[in-house]
Amino acid sequence: MLKKVILAAALAVSAAFATWDYYPVLEAGKGSIKGDLYYDWHHDWSQAGLKLGVRYSLIQNLEISLQDWGYQFWNETDCKGCANGGNGLRDLTLGGRYQITPMVNAFLDFILPVGSTDWDGPGTKSPGQDELALYLGAQFSMPTGIQGLKFGTEGGIFWGFEHDNWERGLEIHMAGEVGYTIPNVGLTPFVGMKLKFRVTETEYEGEDGKDYGDNDDGDNQFILWLGADYFVIPNQLDVSAKLFVRSGDHDNMGGDASGLNIGVEFFF
Repeated sequence: MLKKVILAAALAVSAAFATWDYYPVLEAGKGSIKGDLYYDWHHDWSQAGLKLGVRYSLIQNLEISLQDWGYQFWNETDCKGCANGGNGLRDLTLGGRYQITPMVNAFLDFILPVGSTDWDGPGTKSPGQDELALYLGAQFSMPTGIQGLKFGTEGGIFWGFEHDNWERGLEIHMAGEVGYTIPNVGLTPFVGMKLKFRVTETEYEGEDGKDYGDNDDGDNQFILWLGADYFVIPNQLDVSAKLFVRSGDHDNMGGDASGLNIGVEFFF
């Protein structure tokens, strides 16, 4: 039962492991604040909530951020005997990106387990995961020579630390996104994808005190998204909408789901 609860909790926050975006950092002294409403579903399971974030470039090429904190309204499975719940504060990510060259960023994110971890009953999943983790890697982007066209890529390693006698396997993440700003319109459609690959197996301690492997090394997850953003106020207030689908071998990597995200970002 404990193992199933842990795997279910991982599904709740699996989409949170990401840097702010895949593009160059903001200029020194500039920043932005954003809020996102999300709704994810798969068969009888669904979750919804609000994510908040803020970033600021302290000096030229160095951007720091607070990401993914907020409140989850619910996370539950619609079934007989299931309880309504899965609401509460989300975990918080502290992020940093340094632009090594105009085309390359290095990043390091700390996922802090500050969210709610109360279990509300069968079918519910807490918004917090009670897991301290690191996500680090590099990004690459460059001018395309085509006005309005941009792209960015990312490669990273996700490392979750042991907690409650359970330790997530090491993961490699690879992602990319392409967007095109329509001239004289300000609308930017974009498409992106991400692949997660588990290099080492997840380990946990059984009731007998012995260590066991989950035999999930080699598992993977593929995420595809399509969306658009529009500057209501040029270079200052941006609104966006994104639809994604994901398919995974294992619930501990997020499993299968679809989702919708609506966001607003204010630049200062």
